[in-house]
Amino acid sequence: MALCYLCDANDRKTWCYYCEKCNNIKRMVALYGLDRVYEVLDCVLVRTKEQQNHKIKIELEKEKELATQKVEDAKMTTRSKDAKQRNC
Repeated sequence: MALCYLCDANDRKTWCYYCEKCNNIKRMVALYGLDRVYEVLDCVLVRTKEQQNHKIKIELEKEKELATQKVEDAKMTTRSKDAKQRNC
């Protein structure tokens, strides 16, 4: 079977130039217009360098918070074990 003309990755339907996913994109372009589909893709999927750096910063902060929480949980577990041992 031949490859899709748009994504060049998936097999296309026998009666169409596009695979199922790309055919759906083609329908969206027909329904909403090329400019609107492009605008949505550009706003949602494409990030500027500033936006990339902001996203990286947010993800690093989340990772730091998770690591801090794990350390705090480990301290609490150790304190609980120590307290149980003293009570025995």
